[in-house]
Amino acid sequence: IGFVGISLLWYVGGWGIKLYKQYFPPALPTPLAGFGELRKVNFPKENGRPEVLLELPTGEIPTFPDRMTVYHSPLKRSSFLNASKAVEQAAQLGFTFGPIETSKTEYVWNNQDQLGSKLTMNIVTGHFELTRQWQNNPGLASLVNFKSDAQVLSAGVGFLRKSGVLPDDILGEEKIGYLKVDSGKLVPALSLSDADFVQIDFFRKNVEEVELETKEVLASYPFYRPISDKGLIRLVLSGSDDPNERLVLFENEYHAVDYTRSSTYPIKTGPQAWEELKNGGGFVTDASPDTGNIKIRRMFLGYFDGGVDEHTQPVYVFLGDKNFVAYVSAITDEWLK
Repeated sequence: IGFVGISLLWYVGGWGIKLYKQYFPPALPTPLAGFGELRKVNFPKENGRPEVLLELPTGEIPTFPDRMTVYHSPLKRSSFLNASKAVEQAAQLGFTFGPIETSKTEYVWNNQDQLGSKLTMNIVTGHFELTRQWQNNPGLASLVNFKSDAQVLSAGVGFLRKSGVLPDDILGEEKIGYLKVDSGKLVPALSLSDADFVQIDFFRKNVEEVELETKEVLASYPFYRPISDKGLIRLVLSGSDDPNERLVLFENEYHAVDYTRSSTYPIKTGPQAWEELKNGGGFVTDASPDTGNIKIRRMFLGYFDGGVDEHTQPVYVFLGDKNFVAYVSAITDEWLK
């Protein structure tokens, strides 16, 4: 009986301690703010905004954590190696002739091929745009060879790998769009079967908070861009089997985030963020309506992936009707300069 009693007390005691910690968790340490004061998130210039009304599914603003992690985002500096690296990257993309130097930071390559292939690159950031005039070969629109989204994605990843643009944190959050030809332009199509071309947007993988012992994902925070539906990398593919005709657009705006250099910072409460947006603060994306009245249906935390700041900071994300997307900086004002 004594052994049974001790075992029962041990079980009940352990359960009681676990229950107590669940309802009365120990106080978290003060956020470290290890980077000191941060520059305010560099949102783009806004073109206008509608009146907003908060209508969340529960009728109440959710409870959010009191802190979030900020990550270092190393900004690239000008270097005498920039030009040689740019030439190497251009060669991987099929541009082997010498570039035209349009400025100290921009090089342009032109291939004398049927599609007028052109590569424009910022040699400091490494960002580039490869374009091909698919209109020069109208038959490309009829070479439909798209079997599934998985096949399209595999082809896109193949182009990234071949071009040397395949960072570790870029796969896992992709969006595939369908395009058709209308009066010489590409417009959205309803489905893959209706598509003449396909578009792939690659976004940065979510940041996940994981419980160390159980490996359970406690929270997952997505990255949002200045243009909310445009990835860090965008490809547009035709159905051609010729690689020089299949890839008709390649836009690379990837910038690194150093996940090993981070620090926690205090953040605004949900009601504070909502009041800021309601009173004209934050940033409303260009694809959102700029007049009228919009109901906001979702509100959550994420990260702003703008690529022009030294630190990647958390933001409150607001999603509403008619593709409304807005962001409010989450870090408390005392830590912003």
